[in-house]
Amino acid sequence: MTRKKNLLLVALMAGLLSLLAMGCGGTEEPSEQTADSPAPAEPTTEDSSKTFKVALITDTGGVNDRGFNEFSIAGLTDAQDQLGVETRVYISESEENYLPNLVAAADSGYDLIISVGFLLATPTIEVASQYPNVYFAGVDHFYGPPGDEFCEGSGTCVLPNTLGLQYPSEEAGYLAGIVAALTSKSGTISTVGGIKIPPVDNWIAGFQQGALSANPDIKLLNAYSQDFVDQAKCKEIALDQIAQGSDIVFQVAGLCGLGALDAANEQGAWGIGVDSDQSFAGDHILTSALKPLRESVFETIRQVVDGEFQGGQNFFFSVQEFPDAQLLSPFNTTVSQEAKDAVEVATEQLISGEIDPTASVEEVGVTE
Repeated sequence: MTRKKNLLLVALMAGLLSLLAMGCGGTEEPSEQTADSPAPAEPTTEDSSKTFKVALITDTGGVNDRGFNEFSIAGLTDAQDQLGVETRVYISESEENYLPNLVAAADSGYDLIISVGFLLATPTIEVASQYPNVYFAGVDHFYGPPGDEFCEGSGTCVLPNTLGLQYPSEEAGYLAGIVAALTSKSGTISTVGGIKIPPVDNWIAGFQQGALSANPDIKLLNAYSQDFVDQAKCKEIALDQIAQGSDIVFQVAGLCGLGALDAANEQGAWGIGVDSDQSFAGDHILTSALKPLRESVFETIRQVVDGEFQGGQNFFFSVQEFPDAQLLSPFNTTVSQEAKDAVEVATEQLISGEIDPTASVEEVGVTE
């Protein structure tokens, strides 16, 4: 399955979801520039003495979620230390805080506003349209071309001052699935997702494909908490999966997912973290599937500081563009040499394009 087909399927899912609830606009492919698409904003020549101001708007997981928000903020802190920018973090306690936080940052004179999380895409575009002289970048955002029915319906069509930051997490998920399938003793492994949205499903789809590539007979369980914060919900799901025989649990649910890792620890199962190295959860963590959140946030800020920011598009942090990107955290000592070798081979195949995993759970066909 090619990435173009992935784009169509994920865009359809995102579009339909956006008509039901606020905050959609994600797919797994960057849009192609067309004659009808706005040209990227030209970099501006800034006064070298200017102190740039950068604000970051969190999603509801909080600043200490040990994942998505925390490592995006780490990139912001790196920019403060290395580039001398002035920074501020706006914390979203609930989805109702997204819009007012974005407006507050724009009104406070920040040059760049980074919104973290798929669900902030719609309010980000809304505020960006009102502040054309402010740059906006969205972590896990995909902005479609004007005139596209899905982005028009969800309010996520690209603007000259906006940049979507995309991560093909199915690639890291694929490698994590190989590790799980070649480590499992029970022959059953599982995933605990948060809300069923494209940036969650791409991890799960990749994981399932990687596992099946390593062991076609592996049994796969999957369920969603429909929550990114409440750890008890994810823990309950993981306990049920372990009761069904799963001996490895991959969490894709932000702060909520730490509850799934806790369940694995309690029941003597293995856990796999997400977004960042989550080995802090205990010795039962086999590895973590990584997303270059820290690096992508820092790079976006650097572009603004150096006058290189190019809006009106989506930037794709994939292993093809960044072959040195680390997709998995250091392995637990339990991981076999067979699994390590299989991951090394698969990584090279991902870089070359020989392996091109789909981002759709529905395409994999394992949805229980």
